Amino acid sequence: MAGTGRLARFAAGTVALAGLVGSSVAAGATASSAAQRAQALRTVQVGVLPIADVAPLYLGMEKGFFAQEGLKVVPHALQGGAAVASAVVGGSLQFGFGATANLILAKSHNLPIEFVANGDEAAASPAKAWSGILVAKGSSITSIKQLAGKTVAANATEGENQLALDTLLARNHVNPSSVKVVVLGFPEMPAALASHQVDAVTEVEPFVSAIEAQGGKMISPLFEGMQKSMIVAGYFANTKLISSDPSLVKSFVTAINRSEDYAQAHPAEAAAVIPTYTKIPASVAEKMNLPAWGSVVHTDSILLQEKLMRQFGWMTTTVPISQLVWSGADR
Repeated sequence: MAGTGRLARFAAGTVALAGLVGSSVAAGATASSAAQRAQALRTVQVGVLPIADVAPLYLGMEKGFFAQEGLKVVPHALQGGAAVASAVVGGSLQFGFGATANLILAKSHNLPIEFVANGDEAAASPAKAWSGILVAKGSSITSIKQLAGKTVAANATEGENQLALDTLLARNHVNPSSVKVVVLGFPEMPAALASHQVDAVTEVEPFVSAIEAQGGKMISPLFEGMQKSMIVAGYFANTKLISSDPSLVKSFVTAINRSEDYAQAHPAEAAAVIPTYTKIPASVAEKMNLPAWGSVVHTDSILLQEKLMRQFGWMTTTVPISQLVWSGADR
């Protein structure tokens, strides 16, 4: 009987050991396959700006939308759309996030880039505006008409913010040339406004909320004042990449479109990701108005902006929409 007991215990131990070995092998195989999948992902360099607009990109990375398309995204936060465009044209970045006006102007100068996906849009109503013309606490400026002769910050000359500013000035019977526009990065604007280096700023979230937290006031929505639901920015690529590697472009567009739609449907998650790539506290991010996101590129909005740019003398030629927006983009 004693021998039988030892035999039973030996058999039980053998089974347990076999189970442990099997589990270890399975775990090793899982880890190995995960590592292989990670190694199989294709790395893409994407130029972005440190603003709320690009939250879907970071959210899509967290959710695995890009990995599911075989991509590993490496975002590069640059200070302006011109720097992003230069890097995309030069080939150091595969994709970039940039304003609609910047892309139109670039195409009018024959730069080889095209929109491949929507970036973000103005809110559907001024009450939900995530962009604005703001003044400092205690400023005597309360209306757009009072900006005549003043100094206003924009993130670029002849860019999206200035286009909206000039449009609003003209609508309020103020000559845009009477306003001095100075270039400042979005993160620099709150401090410049508070120190009275400028009289007003054209700002976007998360910095609109930062200025308002300091007592600043919005005298007018910016993009929402120009055109509700207008396409403010998009993701673009070099036309050479589009023609030479269409599968990569399609994979990226599929993932970013999914990310855009997910962010729009899950605003709390989109707000939560903003502090991970900006210096805005979570307590501020969760209260701010978010950009509108979606997978459709609204070409009518692009054409309207091109028309305004010609009216203001920024460009003299007309750029066909077929040269501005990739044929595979959702419209």
